[in-house]
Amino acid sequence: MNSISLFKDLARTGFHTSIVTTYSVDAAFYDGSLHHRLRAYGSDNNILMADANMLQRAISETPESFGRAGTAYALLPISVPGAFHPKISVRLGSDAGCVIVGSANATAAGWGRNREIVGQFEWWRKRSDGDENANRQLIRKAFDYLSKWLQEAGLETVKRKLDLIERDAAWLFETEANEGPVELNDGTLIDLLCEDASGGPGILSRIADLVGGAAVTQLVVLSPYWDAKLEGLLGLIEALKPEKTTIALSAHSPEFPVDQLHRIPQVSFAGVFDGNDGARFIHAKVFVIQTEDWDHIVYGSANCSDDALGLTDLAARNAECSVYRRLPPGSALKLLGLDLSSTIDPSDLMEPTKELLEAKPGASLPLGTIEAAGSSLRWVPSKRIADPEGAVLVIPEGEFAFSSVRSGSYALDLSAKPRFPLIARIRLNNGTLTSAVIVNDAVSLTHAAPGLGDKRLRSAFAKVELEGGDFLELASLAAIIFSETPESRRKAAKAVRSIGRAHGKGTEDGDDHVVFDYESPEAFREAMSASAPSKGDSSRLNFDDPDAVNLLRIILRGIGQADEEEEDLYRDEVPDGGDGADGSDGDNNSDQSGDQGAGDNGDPPPREPRTYRRDEAERQSLDILKAVDCFEAYIARLAAEETPPPRKLTAEVCFILRLMVEACRRPLQVKDGERRDQLFALDLEPKQHDRERAFVVRVGRILQRLWQGSKSEAALLSRISIGQHQTELPFDCFALVAITRWALARSVMAVADQKQAALAGFVTKSAIAIWKATQSWPRLDQEAELEFVGKLDAALGIDREETELLLKHYTQLNQQLTNAEAS
Repeated sequence: MNSISLFKDLARTGFHTSIVTTYSVDAAFYDGSLHHRLRAYGSDNNILMADANMLQRAISETPESFGRAGTAYALLPISVPGAFHPKISVRLGSDAGCVIVGSANATAAGWGRNREIVGQFEWWRKRSDGDENANRQLIRKAFDYLSKWLQEAGLETVKRKLDLIERDAAWLFETEANEGPVELNDGTLIDLLCEDASGGPGILSRIADLVGGAAVTQLVVLSPYWDAKLEGLLGLIEALKPEKTTIALSAHSPEFPVDQLHRIPQVSFAGVFDGNDGARFIHAKVFVIQTEDWDHIVYGSANCSDDALGLTDLAARNAECSVYRRLPPGSALKLLGLDLSSTIDPSDLMEPTKELLEAKPGASLPLGTIEAAGSSLRWVPSKRIADPEGAVLVIPEGEFAFSSVRSGSYALDLSAKPRFPLIARIRLNNGTLTSAVIVNDAVSLTHAAPGLGDKRLRSAFAKVELEGGDFLELASLAAIIFSETPESRRKAAKAVRSIGRAHGKGTEDGDDHVVFDYESPEAFREAMSASAPSKGDSSRLNFDDPDAVNLLRIILRGIGQADEEEEDLYRDEVPDGGDGADGSDGDNNSDQSGDQGAGDNGDPPPREPRTYRRDEAERQSLDILKAVDCFEAYIARLAAEETPPPRKLTAEVCFILRLMVEACRRPLQVKDGERRDQLFALDLEPKQHDRERAFVVRVGRILQRLWQGSKSEAALLSRISIGQHQTELPFDCFALVAITRWALARSVMAVADQKQAALAGFVTKSAIAIWKATQSWPRLDQEAELEFVGKLDAALGIDREETELLLKHYTQLNQQLTNAEAS
């Protein structure tokens, strides 16, 4: 059977969504490695589904590990009568889908140390191997299986994520899931056996149906865990009536419930995987049913237990998912790499050192789910809570009573926005304290996963971010970047109505859920007057436009809010030590160490500058000038309209300012034959022959219109609205103010040593006036601002000496403004 590196498989583009399920919870591993890699390769819409009891244990033991849970990805606790046990990874894109089903939890042990088994099914619109239709059906089946719990969560956050999938992976909803096994190109059959613990026929019954009454020559079982009385194994033997039953165990450590051997006298044992890595914990779960005509294989999450498989007269208690294959006779063991020739005498078996897999008594009462939006929280109780009336929320800030709202959910408003990640419990009216959950923040999750935008922009962003493309080449897409959609215009019109209502101008019928936005940055500053200066550490943005979100990420790559990761977590083999002393990943509820922490993430490594032909460089230079022209025309159009400018303008301003600074500070490398040269797309200071190519001229004109306006025209940025739910300066607004001041300081520095004293005086005076206008926005922490500016220079490859000079001008401008106000 082919091996697969789960880490390398994750390092592929083409997917915007991931849904990962796990029984054991290793938050440090998912947060610091899997989620980081998903986002790095373009998957922003991410959901982690975990067994509620195991999640409760992880929260209690390592609460600090859930750094991004509930804000960068949705974390859902899933409760079933037994264990929520499937191990599935679903990744979806606009033209692709990939599902991995197997035995590996989303833990360091599951992805690195254990011996696991997985099956992978892929569909790509532009690829054809004869099995694409079958794979597409299986992907839909896996998605439908998980969607049941996602929809039952009752969260607006999850509903929006599902809406994004329906919009941005439309092909999935044009596909019908298979009801039974489907035939592959080689004539074999494949299916997913999905158990949701709802009381229907279990996996054992379905295996018996698939074998169809054929005489079974041999049943082979490889399972790391068993139920206490071997009911699962006995049920299989009774249903299939094999001539021979072989239990495959680790040759290095053949553990088995020895006290139950008297119940299975006809069963033989074989030692497997006795090589150099024989000590690796075998966490794979495999059933091989051999008949004269076919070999049947079932592998995945289901152990050989009655909770996992069910019995012919007893429903399964676990949620499980396994892969079914029907292969030519005699091929299964070879395909799996199972050599059963090394027999184990029953007297050599060892008592299990781990708890058997069965429901543990005394598990905490599952809470359900909680969702936040600003300072408002909404609770959807679990089905196991019979009387939610009178319940109170228990968080670090205190205890707060819920009020009943619509559709069986409960809500409350806190006096201030809570800090995330937020761990919450519920105290019921009888005093019972539920299990803990991570609160999902609707606003942060919306910004983390805005959805797909323009396909051309996505391709260009991916080229810059993942393939070493040149940032300056984005200039050619200026007409797309600086554009408005009907949706953005509709939102702007709604903002006008919202502001009108906030001023008491009446309401419109049928619009009960109006958001009263701050009508200007000044109004927001006034509301935030008692708050500490912003350090640029907010995870929120003031817009949710997908193209703008991705654009801002490209602009500030390596500058602000870099994801942290642990280098070791990126290796295919995870280092020793971790989840448990035995190396298992916790299917038996063994302890987890959670010691995979997050580390520092420095600036991105410098890339070799691209070399252009002379005509390419001239065309690139012309594209940059056209981009600046396009932006000036764009803001002129916005200034002439009555509606507020789109909130994504903050990202667009950051883009054009960085583009202009880079164009006059980083030359294009030109090669003509053996001759090498450099070409700047923009000049720093005006030249007599072409003032429109001068950075100080163009940036001054743009910033004046944005921040100061004129006698007949209000400053464009003074009209931008800020969401009412914002309780701290959004990160894009922090970046806007800091990058504006960075560009102003560069303008002053550019003319400081010039002979044209009049020009230097005019530029400095204008810069101070614009700088003053930026102070109408909430305050920035000075230390954080200077650090941010230093990182901007570093991202452009500017040497430290020049940056020190820039920071000197930066500080002088701020001081000159302070002196002017004092006098």
